[in-house]
Amino acid sequence: MIKITMLPVGLLEANCYIVRDDEREDAVLIDPGADAARIERELDKARLSVKAVLLTHGHFDHCNAARYFQAKGAKVYLHEADEIMTRTRLNMSELTGEPFNAFTPDVLLANGTEIDECGMTFRTLHTPGHTAGSVCYLLEDKLFTGDTLFCLGVGRTDLPTGDYRMLVSSVRDVLFKLSGDYSVFPGHGELTTLSYEKKHNMFAEI
Repeated sequence: MIKITMLPVGLLEANCYIVRDDEREDAVLIDPGADAARIERELDKARLSVKAVLLTHGHFDHCNAARYFQAKGAKVYLHEADEIMTRTRLNMSELTGEPFNAFTPDVLLANGTEIDECGMTFRTLHTPGHTAGSVCYLLEDKLFTGDTLFCLGVGRTDLPTGDYRMLVSSVRDVLFKLSGDYSVFPGHGELTTLSYEKKHNMFAEI
């Protein structure tokens, strides 16, 4: 059984997720954007070790603790189009004046890449728009959407590499075309479901 712990981290309260198979003692982190010590306390409480860090995009509030866990042996995954953000001002850390912890991803992703970690298989969906390399991750009936899709909203597109038309296309033509329903775990805010967003999100096709 998959267990998920959500931790809003950092000044912008990005959602970091600890994802694990409850029969194992290792875990995957999705978007550890800050507060590495707090995340580690949660891991220690559950007696878990981190084997992989999956990033939905390269903005600082979603990846600024990646280097910390990479130094402890975790493999870091990021879409190839956002790799430039790990070493340039495009990560937008200057918005808050926080220093950025630069890192080098271990694996650069493309659309459809499957990630086998900790007894789980995540499928990568490239959903550009918030950034050029934004992705979502499918895990069974769970969908981690980063800043592509929120409860009753979508991510902003006015930052470098953002593109409004691409974001709308990613939501309508990729996410909303998925068959079946999914629990949605967004990069900020409350959880939702894909069926609810298809009915109520203002970006759903009318």
